Amino acid sequence: MKQPWTFSKPRLLGIVWPFIAVALFQALLGCVSLYTMSAVRSYVAGESLWSKGQKDAIHYLSLYAITHDERDYLKYQNAFSVPQGGHALRKALDQPIPSMADARAGIIQGGNHPDDANGIIWMYLNFHNFSFMKQAIHFWEVGDGYLIQLNELARHIHDRVGEGGVSAAEVNQWRVQINVINEGVTPAARAFSDALGEGSRFILNLLIAVNLVTAVLLILLALLRVRRLIVQRRVFADALQLEKERAQITLESIGDGVITIDVAGAIVYMNPAAEGLTHWKSTQASGLPLTALFNLLDENDQKDTSTLVEQIVTGKLKGGSANSKLIQRLDGSTVSVA
Repeated sequence: MKQPWTFSKPRLLGIVWPFIAVALFQALLGCVSLYTMSAVRSYVAGESLWSKGQKDAIHYLSLYAITHDERDYLKYQNAFSVPQGGHALRKALDQPIPSMADARAGIIQGGNHPDDANGIIWMYLNFHNFSFMKQAIHFWEVGDGYLIQLNELARHIHDRVGEGGVSAAEVNQWRVQINVINEGVTPAARAFSDALGEGSRFILNLLIAVNLVTAVLLILLALLRVRRLIVQRRVFADALQLEKERAQITLESIGDGVITIDVAGAIVYMNPAAEGLTHWKSTQASGLPLTALFNLLDENDQKDTSTLVEQIVTGKLKGGSANSKLIQRLDGSTVSVA
């Protein structure tokens, strides 16, 4: 019983392995698509935090320039730390050998969730040569340049306030400088956001196209595989039919009577010699039991009540027995068969 199982197992794998490969590839492609879109979402969220931090930093620095309240300066520092984290992230990944630890620290400082760090780093390293990512990084650098100017101005204001004796003219000059920086960084932040939006749409369309093309290719592969299996089955069926026809011709050509029965003892086939012995046509006898055609007798005309199949199984019907076997037709005539 084990031999058919060990034979069928590799044959089963040979049939289904393309479909297993298709399912695994489609699952892998789906995982990559979801991971990429999650990374894009993290960048969009990071850009929103970057813009909000930049706006809050400018607001609190303008307020500090007027009030000279240290609490406003602390609020400025807290707000500025968010875009500063993005700057640290970019610098860490732009190195010849990227610093993953510094990049992760910058991501967390920028307000992104720690679980998003791997996706953000992966996308920066693998997509930074794409046009949309190059454009986004360019405006990112421009925005960071303005924020560096803002932080230098903030330190100057803080030092000057610490010295005391700040004049109204100085305050007005600081506010003008802050406003100039704000007018420069705002378009850069907007362009950075637009580039990320364009990139997210590009990646979404790309992933949809790749998934559709892959699905079509996998369907074609499945159809080709099924077609091949159907062709193989047809070849096997044709070969089996040919062997059956050859066996039929052989049975019809031999002189001995041949009767084929099924497991229930019903007649399936009779060759011409058997038709001559029984005076029955094969088409007429098909499906009938043997006893409907003839009785099997020994040479002393004693009828054996057991069926022919039972005689074969029990060993009663053996070649070379002492008594000859006779077939008694339904019309009473007999013919010797053994």
